[in-house]
Amino acid sequence: MIAAAFRVMWLSLLRDRAALTMAFVLPTVIFAIFAAIFSGAIGDRIRIHLGLVDLAGTATTQRLVTALEAEPSLRVARLDVADEAAAIRAVRRGEVDVALVLRGDLGAPVGADKGRAAPDQPVLLIESPSRALATPIALGQLQRALNDALPDVVLSRIVADVERSGKIGPDERAFLDEAFAEQRAKKEPFSFARLVETRTTASGRGNERVSYYAGAIAAVFLLFAAMQGALSLVDEREGGLADRLAAGPGGLPVIVMGKFLFLLGQGVVQAGLIFSAAALLHGVDVSGHWIGWLVTSVLVSAMAAGLALAACSLSATRQQAHLAATFGVLLLSAVGGSMVPRFLMPPWLQQAGWLTPNAWAIEAYQAALGEGVSAALPAWGVLAALAAAGLAVAVGAVGRASFNRG
Repeated sequence: MIAAAFRVMWLSLLRDRAALTMAFVLPTVIFAIFAAIFSGAIGDRIRIHLGLVDLAGTATTQRLVTALEAEPSLRVARLDVADEAAAIRAVRRGEVDVALVLRGDLGAPVGADKGRAAPDQPVLLIESPSRALATPIALGQLQRALNDALPDVVLSRIVADVERSGKIGPDERAFLDEAFAEQRAKKEPFSFARLVETRTTASGRGNERVSYYAGAIAAVFLLFAAMQGALSLVDEREGGLADRLAAGPGGLPVIVMGKFLFLLGQGVVQAGLIFSAAALLHGVDVSGHWIGWLVTSVLVSAMAAGLALAACSLSATRQQAHLAATFGVLLLSAVGGSMVPRFLMPPWLQQAGWLTPNAWAIEAYQAALGEGVSAALPAWGVLAALAAAGLAVAVGAVGRASFNRG
């Protein structure tokens, strides 16, 4: 009997080619993708997208730009902007992970440019709360470039620090030691700390860093929940209930529409619970953007419901549908940024992420809760198109199946 049971299950798997592929091929594909994601998200494999703006145009800033562009651990892009506000907008829109604005001569002593355009902090670093990890990476690479390519600039600023301490002695070594000791005792920053100003794109109305993860988690769990609900299509077909439902008014397409509306409502409630927890526990500002949040949640729920119904209507067996509900959602969530922020992934995976619904769901939540409705319109359009396409496929598949049985 043991051999008979083994043979029955083996033959069942062999006859279901789709399930066979998902059982033995898909795990290898998922491993390869996860390996690419996590190997590119640690250590020196992280290549953040750095935006550069040289507003000063001095010899020292040009040297720094050249050094940063030659750094293999960075993907440097020159931003075609004319001021700091435009650079902030570029970071907020996600064109780059972080931006450096060179707005003054790096070699000028602190305070030498007062009354002129150049500030005491000649470098402005613009960060985004949703890509906070990029900030220390950018600062580390900036300091490395200064030490390697502009040691004279670093030394000049250290000398300026020493001169401002007011200590003068016959022995240069003793003089420097005493000066730095006094500055450390006063807990005053050294030259690099005064070289860079950090500015965030956060509005200050809530914890925007957590809002990214709220949207990412909402996307993956709405897909999982919708897939589990849509499995009823397969159960009804295998149990013979679909034949009786097809004889009712409107046939199976009406049943699919009813399931779609239920899954849509279920998704909005789930998203509401996730963002309510984010608001209560972490101060995420939802009430100030409730219209954008509601529209986004409706569209993300519709997208999840449409794709889930389409996948289950096209699955010949429950095993196929179940594998699509687990491996498929897992794959989309990994590549789309629901598990690891996409800016930590290799560049080719970052671009591939735009082919997943998760990336557009996260983008829609980020834009709706950040810049507002107008910024969320492109993502809303993609989500609406995915929802409509999924629903159309599901309705067409069950309608064709009913016609064939009839």
